[in-house]
Amino acid sequence: MRPTAALGALAVVVAACGGGGGDSRATLPDLTLPALHDGAPALDVGALRGPAVVNLWATWCQPCRKELPAFQEVSAARPDVRFVGVDIAEDPGKARDFLADLGITFDQFLDDRGELTDALGTAVLPVTLVVAADGTVATEHVGPMSVGDLEQALADL
Repeated sequence: MRPTAALGALAVVVAACGGGGGDSRATLPDLTLPALHDGAPALDVGALRGPAVVNLWATWCQPCRKELPAFQEVSAARPDVRFVGVDIAEDPGKARDFLADLGITFDQFLDDRGELTDALGTAVLPVTLVVAADGTVATEHVGPMSVGDLEQALADL
């Protein structure tokens, strides 16, 4: 790739991610995701305000399986923070069984068409977003997070 093309591509990525100086931060996409559990309300992703933690996961993702208990632990210790899980493109029954096996009880939603991952431009899981009070994404983390990682991300809000 020529240097000017590489710089142009980098500028597009930085702009799309809300980078590039100032206090500009990305906002969540305008999507509505159905609840994973029957009868629970849907999630208006774009209207989500923090402090909140949004975790994108799947049952086939081993790092997701490893990190979800940490999210459960921190969610139980931090009732002031809304924790939201989003299963990506899977059978709801399989996802519910997976969560039950792990003892995960915080709010869960289903992105059955992968719209959220597409809007965020991510092709890997897990992905965690820490959302500030104004609805902007304060932190985006790709890969598994520990209890300590989550506590640090929340302390940085």
